[in-house]
Parts: sequence; structure tokens; C-alpha cells
Amino acid sequence: MTGLNKIIDKISQDSVAKCDGIIFDANNEATKIKNAAVAQGDAQKQEIIKEAKAKADAIIEMANSSASLEIRKNLLATKVEILNDTIDAAYEQMKAMPDKEYFAAIYALVKKYAQNMQGVMVLSQKDLDRKPKDFEKKINAQLSKDARLEVSNKPANIGEGFILIYGDVEINCTFKAIIEDSRDELKDKIYDMIFA
Repeated sequence: MTGLNKIIDKISQDSVAKCDGIIFDANNEATKIKNAAVAQGDAQKQEIIKEAKAKADAIIEMANSSASLEIRKNLLATKVEILNDTIDAAYEQMKAMPDKEYFAAIYALVKKYAQNMQGVMVLSQKDLDRKPKDFEKKINAQLSKDARLEVSNKPANIGEGFILIYGDVEINCTFKAIIEDSRDELKDKIYDMIFA
């Protein structure tokens, strides 16, 4: 082998070695880049999963809160319906009382609502037709000395109960009006009895 061939062979070997080194370095760099990209991809994937989980948790929490609110609303509506039905049933029972019990309730209402002055009591036609013979006497017997009620023979277009008239002032003592006036108080009492 001549000197020139040896030089060419040496350059060729050095060149191959140099190329192998460059390829090795390039492969190492490519592996590093690939590993870095995989690590970055994993980090991004974990961040995306974390954000998605947080969003899902927020949606679930909102759905649970909304469902709880809806359940409470429905429960409250059911309780209110039960209370109103109970009051309405009591009103229907009051309307259906036998005459003796009915007029005992009327006497009690007169005692509670009558003013200490002269007045007029107005009944429905149904009550005028079925009132006891000594009705006016019994009413006035339970009033104070200065109070007196005259039972009008002219009927009012009312349901069960009566109206007291003192000059320009009328006191509606029909069962329906009394129940409506005290509906909230009745609801509270019934609520305590049923749900407490």
C-alpha cells in the first residue's frame, strides 16, 4: 500500500469514525428530545386530566346541589300541600258539624269577636232557618253588660258563620274568613304537630 493509499484509508477510517460519532451524538440528542417530548406530553396529559377532573367535579357538585335544592323545593311544596289539605279538611268538617256542635262554635266565636257595644249579627239563610229558638238570648247572655247583639232577619250571602255589624264597621266571622285570617298560624301549629 502506498503512502497516498494509507492517507486515503486513514481519512476514510477517520471519516467513518467521525460520521459514526456524529450519528451516535445525533441519536443521543434525538433520544433526549424524544424523552423530553414524552415527559412534556405526560405533564400536559396530567394537567389536562387534572383540569378535566376539576371541571367534572364542579359539574357533579353543581348537579348534586341543584338536585338537593330541587328535593328541598319538592319536599317543601309537599309539606305546604299537606298543610293546606289539612286546613281545608278541617274547614269541611266544620261545615258538616251537626247543628248542636255548629251553634256551640257560633256561641264561642261571638264571645271572642263581639265588641262591648250594641251591634247586629247577620247570618246566612240556612243558619236563620236552623238556629235555636233562644239563639239571640243565649248570645246576649254571654256578652258583657254594655254589649248587645240583635240577630237580623235579613240573611247575608255568606257560608258558615256570621257577620257582626257595629255602625260602619263589619267583622267577618265566617269560618272561611277566620281560617284564611289565621292560615299561617294554623300552618305553624299543624306543622309542629305533623312534622316536628
